[in-house]
Amino acid sequence: MGLHSVSWRVNVSALDQIKLIEDSLKWIAGEKSSIEITKDKSFHGAEQFTIVAKNMKKKDSRKSLERLGRDVLKELLENNIQLRIDEDKNFYVRLKLSELVKGEISLADRNTISSTVKGKFKIESYPGDSTIDVISNLIKELI
Repeated sequence: MGLHSVSWRVNVSALDQIKLIEDSLKWIAGEKSSIEITKDKSFHGAEQFTIVAKNMKKKDSRKSLERLGRDVLKELLENNIQLRIDEDKNFYVRLKLSELVKGEISLADRNTISSTVKGKFKIESYPGDSTIDVISNLIKELI
């Protein structure tokens, strides 16, 4: 068992380097991921974009999780992993955007004030399976 899919999402302003951010999302989600960019207006009326990279392949979703690196994966295991899982069997991760565009991975926390990239992994589990055990075992396997 493992993952069904992954998506990475970020909101950026018109002033940000959209191509650089798009390339970073493509890397973290996998080269075969689809990229969707939508244009909108922020609450205050400024132009903003939402960039979403999706990968629906199990193998690529696993590789995306593996790209987080050993240190980040260990940190995820050690810090209440159950708080990152919802009732729909999704596992959530937030990364610092400024680090990701530099090719580095750093988890965002509640005190992070800079832009973040939101990752959502769909856990492959079936009735009777514990989603916490499934994702924990997968992360241990990747470490």
